Amino acid sequence: MAKNKVPIYKIIADEITTRIYEGVYSLNSYLPSENELAEEFHVTRTTIRKVLEVLKHQGTIKSYPGRGYKVQSLLWEQSLLKFYSFGRSIATKIENSKTKLISINKVDGLGDVDKFEQLELWEITRIGMVGEIPLILETSYIPCDYLKKVDNKKLLQTKSLYDVLEREGIRCVRAKEYLEPVLPSLEAQKLLEVEENVPLFQTTRYTYDSDDRFVEFRESLIRADYFKFYTELSL
Repeated sequence: MAKNKVPIYKIIADEITTRIYEGVYSLNSYLPSENELAEEFHVTRTTIRKVLEVLKHQGTIKSYPGRGYKVQSLLWEQSLLKFYSFGRSIATKIENSKTKLISINKVDGLGDVDKFEQLELWEITRIGMVGEIPLILETSYIPCDYLKKVDNKKLLQTKSLYDVLEREGIRCVRAKEYLEPVLPSLEAQKLLEVEENVPLFQTTRYTYDSDDRFVEFRESLIRADYFKFYTELSL
């Protein structure tokens, strides 16, 4: 029996979404007209209307009578079952993404994190951005013994921390992560450029390497107006 094919309107919707992520259709710009899209993808206007309804339902675009469809937001879906990082999950796929280094400090342990209480740690704070839009504010704590040098600021702005750790021979293979909704603090409002009533996802991650050593504690604030998390279940 032949496998069911993905409907053409979903394929087109994915292509338009990819173009939005890559900046082909920038935030607050209008999409090409229905006629132009139908001609480009060699389908009927009825199919294009289905595409646009999908994107509207996702909140990616909004219709303006007499003017067309404007890009409303960039919405990333992230599986709760998948180990991810901004540097690996987004920055490698989106041309106009970047990581902004906020600070690097040495701290003498974390009293509220087991096994990190009396260790000298690197505290590394970065922001994941697409274009000029800040999406994720993350602070990682890594024992100085595991990461000898972090004076290469360019490396921290172009690579995932897990890639940096791999250069030191440490391969991260699993993590335990907790997620909860929060409202932004004054600092988060400033760094993520959000109002006080914009919800965020706060994640707390405990990362382990291939030798089952605890190598990273990470706190992240993720803009809920650009991300949604999902899980897949088998019944």
